[in-house]
Amino acid sequence: MSDLDPYLNAVDVAVASHAPSQDRGARIFIGVAGQNGCPTLHWNAPHFEERQIEALLATTRYRIHYFHPLKYWQIFDRQTSTGLQIMTGPDQHPAWDLGSPLRNFIQWELASYGGALIHAGTLAMGEKGVLLAGAGGSGKSGTVLSGMLSGLQTVGDDYVYVKPKSLQAFALFNTLKQDDAGVRRLGLLGHKALPTQTNWQDKYQFYINDLGLAPQPKSIALHALLLPKIGQNAKTTTAEISAKQAFLALAPSGVSQIPGDRALLYAAAAEVSRNLPCFQLSLGPDPREVSDTIRQFIEDI
Repeated sequence: MSDLDPYLNAVDVAVASHAPSQDRGARIFIGVAGQNGCPTLHWNAPHFEERQIEALLATTRYRIHYFHPLKYWQIFDRQTSTGLQIMTGPDQHPAWDLGSPLRNFIQWELASYGGALIHAGTLAMGEKGVLLAGAGGSGKSGTVLSGMLSGLQTVGDDYVYVKPKSLQAFALFNTLKQDDAGVRRLGLLGHKALPTQTNWQDKYQFYINDLGLAPQPKSIALHALLLPKIGQNAKTTTAEISAKQAFLALAPSGVSQIPGDRALLYAAAAEVSRNLPCFQLSLGPDPREVSDTIRQFIEDI
């Protein structure tokens, strides 16, 4: 057994497993610096200036990300679809890495196929669905989870791959996250899917496949963009908002968390916001009522 096996197994669980088409696919090599032929790279400057490096590489075939505190490298060649992730030890990855592992590589590879990674959740009935976007604390993850438990479907709670022109969203990750209050509100405390400890955000991090639900779709057609927020009323309500309001909620977090493709990510978020009807979703206190409201909304949209 390799020292990297626990990490690789965790990556395998988190990444949605769909058979790739035969004419495409990326190869990502993951190694520990100085072991088994994996190189050791050095960055001698005090800081890694992400935006400067991004600008230098923008017109080239290469993308690079470096997390200075852990000496953690991700390097990708878009022409050959080959990537290298270098860590200083099997567990020396950023705290957030296993929530959406390899997401930088996935974005760098899929950028040439007419879409981008969007930091948002999804809910659907069959193949007809909605995108849910919002900052931490908006209720997005709890809304996705309560919807799933009520029979709605999802292609992701945190990051999805979206093609703005066709308005399709594709599953990338199986990960779900929820804080203790949300777990209690949804009646999941003690569920076998939950780990014994919370993650770096003090949230339980678990996986769709462990909930014992019906298989989730690989993709959905997007019909609206919803911005959830914790409401003050007894019932969940929707109110139409501008594309600009939706864009300002959708773009910043994804762009800041995925280096190397800022212009493309901004453009994708802008196109999605323009092409979808956008609504504020003011959440009521009852998860079941929230899910029923979203189900009716999807039916009517």
